[in-house]
Amino acid sequence: MENPNSKTVFVIQADKNKDFSDARRFGNLRAVFNNPRKPYDTSAMIDRAKRVLRDWKPGDYLLMIGDPTLCAVCMTLVTEEYDQVNVLSWDRETFQYLKQEWDFRQLSFDFGETEN
Repeated sequence: MENPNSKTVFVIQADKNKDFSDARRFGNLRAVFNNPRKPYDTSAMIDRAKRVLRDWKPGDYLLMIGDPTLCAVCMTLVTEEYDQVNVLSWDRETFQYLKQEWDFRQLSFDFGETEN
């Protein structure tokens, strides 16, 4: 039985051929996507990500693995609700996942005038 106070690591694209055991240091693993087929049914993919990520709570993690597009979708959905996102990424030198804390409260989208 899982501890309801424990953190969750949302594995963006689970792959049975990958070893995610080190990510368990950060919480219980939960897949957002398995191995979806391309071309993606984008509406269905977004709906699935929303269903899975609605359980996101502050302190949880996104494990950034798989298709960069799917990583972007998940990051976007989480940042629609929360300003801070914990991300795990693989470090090839230490052979472990490293935590990154992203704080989006400081974002300003003043791109100024565009040139024609």
